[in-house]
Amino acid sequence: MLWVANQDGFCTFVSEEWRAFTGQTLDEALGPGWADVVHPDDRDVVVMGFLEACRCQTEFILHYRLRRQDGVYVWVLDAASPSFTPLTHDFLGFLGTVSCYDDPNIPLTAKAELGSFKPGQTSLGASSPTKLDIIADYLIHAKILSEHHAPAVADAIERALNEAKTAQKAQIDAANASLKKH
Repeated sequence: MLWVANQDGFCTFVSEEWRAFTGQTLDEALGPGWADVVHPDDRDVVVMGFLEACRCQTEFILHYRLRRQDGVYVWVLDAASPSFTPLTHDFLGFLGTVSCYDDPNIPLTAKAELGSFKPGQTSLGASSPTKLDIIADYLIHAKILSEHHAPAVADAIERALNEAKTAQKAQIDAANASLKKH
């Protein structure tokens, strides 16, 4: 599931996958509405962690329970990277993904880990952004601009964001597979 939030921490986009999974409409999920489907016991940790990531403009991972459309809560990992304008490096917000958490060997506790998600990186060291990261930054910037100035292209930008998400996930999966071999 893919989402975008602006620099103020308000959700500006959720993918069709989010809407199908949670049963939320687009309008319900936007702004702070996405938090309505976070388990009540996890909500404070998740929202405070997210707001701190916004304040620090840093990548993060959130572990929490998310309500499916059938009312059952499932554990998810929510990981996001900050996006910056390509030339001026102004903070735009976040591009994030949510996936079901299915590793039974790790204790399940709601938590926020700031500075822990490095898309496309195989180590904790700093590296320059990948081409996919740069593309995602441009797409997020285009999404924000389209909301106010060019709504006619919003569907095309949404499709491009979904394609970028798929490509980034494949890149991360390949890096993880490579690490497991070593």
